[in-house]
Amino acid sequence: MRMRFSANFWVRLVAVFWLVFALAGARPAQARELLLVYWSAADCNWCAAWESPAPGLQQKLKSAKEFKKLTYREVKNERLAEPYRDEDFAGDIKWLKERLDSGEETIMGRPGWSFYVDKILVATFYGTKDWEGKTLPQIKQLVTRYANPAEPIVPKVAPTGKAPRSMNF
Repeated sequence: MRMRFSANFWVRLVAVFWLVFALAGARPAQARELLLVYWSAADCNWCAAWESPAPGLQQKLKSAKEFKKLTYREVKNERLAEPYRDEDFAGDIKWLKERLDSGEETIMGRPGWSFYVDKILVATFYGTKDWEGKTLPQIKQLVTRYANPAEPIVPKVAPTGKAPRSMNF
């Protein structure tokens, strides 16, 4: 016995398949982890100036709308002349200490900032010169760019060993 299906059945079946495939492709992309690490030392005068409420540079970063979209961590030791210790790192960024110890990453200077997307270093900044005119706008731009999961991640150092457009100053 042969089963016969009406044209209405086939139209509905095609519509169901189309809907299933359309919804499968419309899943929201996973949010990225945007991490900004601030490198500092207790005896660093430039760090103290950046942190101070007088010019309010740190506060300008923390009050920016983009700040809410990233994870911010401070790594601070007692003296500029000493290396960072395990205790200087919050639990969720201990992986950074391992990278420093292995030589995979270095700190350019202090005060300094490293911007990571899903644990991939994409930019570094150091110093307080032109913080409001150059550094802060670049950090905001990175947050806006990489908050979009479709945006490809461009590492700070390309696989060839050549650094792409630098954001150091």
